[in-house]
Amino acid sequence: MNAAIATALAAARSGLLVPPPPARWPGVLDALFTGPRGIGSLVRLSAARHPDRVAIVDDEGALTYRELLAEVDAAAAALHYGEGVGALGTVGIMCRNSRQFVVALLASTSLGADVVLLNTDFRDRALAASLEGHDISLVICDAEFEAIVGAVPATRTASPGARDQGHRAPSSPREGRLILLTSGTTGTPRGVPRDPDVRTVLGMTASVILRTGARTGMRTMASVPFFHAFGLAGLLITLGLGGTLLTCARFDPASALERAAVHEADALLVVPVMLSRILDAVPEGSETSMPRIVLSGGSALLPSVAERFTRRFGDHLYNGYGSSEVALATLATPSDLRRSPGTVGRAVAGATVAILGDDGAAVAPGSTGRIHVGGAPAVGTYTSGQRKGEVAGLIATGDKGFMDRDGLVHVTGREDDMIVSGGENVYPRALENVLAGHPDIVDSCAVGVPDEQYGQRLAALIVADTERLREPDLRSYLKDSLSRFEQPRDVHFVSAVPRNAAGKVDRRATTALLVQLSLEASS
Repeated sequence: MNAAIATALAAARSGLLVPPPPARWPGVLDALFTGPRGIGSLVRLSAARHPDRVAIVDDEGALTYRELLAEVDAAAAALHYGEGVGALGTVGIMCRNSRQFVVALLASTSLGADVVLLNTDFRDRALAASLEGHDISLVICDAEFEAIVGAVPATRTASPGARDQGHRAPSSPREGRLILLTSGTTGTPRGVPRDPDVRTVLGMTASVILRTGARTGMRTMASVPFFHAFGLAGLLITLGLGGTLLTCARFDPASALERAAVHEADALLVVPVMLSRILDAVPEGSETSMPRIVLSGGSALLPSVAERFTRRFGDHLYNGYGSSEVALATLATPSDLRRSPGTVGRAVAGATVAILGDDGAAVAPGSTGRIHVGGAPAVGTYTSGQRKGEVAGLIATGDKGFMDRDGLVHVTGREDDMIVSGGENVYPRALENVLAGHPDIVDSCAVGVPDEQYGQRLAALIVADTERLREPDLRSYLKDSLSRFEQPRDVHFVSAVPRNAAGKVDRRATTALLVQLSLEASS
């Protein structure tokens, strides 16, 4: 669907076109036509329409839109007059999900400063590279991160709770950019600049609204970190719709579901590993209800997890696919997942998704190739100046997959995860999909390791109840489900799979763990 048509339909169906009471029209007009266009103007528009509606519920309690704007203005004054933040500068934010993250973000961009969203898991190499690569001398961070940020040379920290009620910060002719960082699990994190003009993501936003039925005033339980593209999008869509953002600093299945239930959440945002933890935490046959929309994204949704969730809770599950570089590219609905569990669905409005072969030409339906995405939200150049691979204006996502005859996209794995074992191309995800379907396996991952005879082989890390699951039983289970070359040569039972804050497997940490396990086995 054309992005402009989708946007018009979404605006009408979501309730955005319903006019506010006449007394609020001056504030709405001011938000629409005064100041720079960007995420700040979206929030100010929602505040003008619904000043006394609760905007955020976090671990500190509730905050209305009127109170949120007052906090943002006071924080902007503190950052400008106390820390020298202004247009053309760059600051970092390293905060867990809370009102403080939102306030720091809106205050900084309103001053015209670019904002780099720092992963709360970054340490040492990744953190230093991110700060030095973006010339960041000031990081707004929670108290728990002050020491690790302060250890980076020429870097100072500021509290996200700083406020200046006595001054008003100067207005900026433009909002600052948002710079998202790639996960850095296999290398140095790279910065993806996002234009503050929200028009670039209207098609994506419209598709989310149309496919999920999201409406103004919706209440969203966001368990995904706000520094992640998925979490940030959920934050901005909810506040842009004049809704209530519910969140917790740290994810716990019981706490998240309780907060969602108490506030009658319409939507729950999770990464796939959180879905697994919810399924494990909620007893079979319990009365636990789910929000109408459960949106999964950020990493691969294993088919067995999708099937378990749908079987337990019904048709609430949606599955998104994208990246920091291409934003949301596809979205699967519950009916799509019923038809094909694990699919990432169809392209969102304004996005072009193509599966290309090594020669750059589109492959036939059902054939595996490289996934490429184009459209207004796609960013092909990193802040370093390095360019992402492109073919005819379409950006390579780094994933391989195929499109079936119904137009549904399927991701088979990362290009750099594929191994060649004994002449066969092997994707670890095939093994991970089967492992996830075993009732005694809580979590797992598979990676390639060097092999003198076959070149490479698969190794599996498994979190399981080892009183019930033994390696011989596991191998018997896998033998009936996978080809010979997809079988893991090494199986390691571990207490936890290394994952980052966004739920993705940390490949660097996983490799280090495998080396440690191999040394222990040989000693």
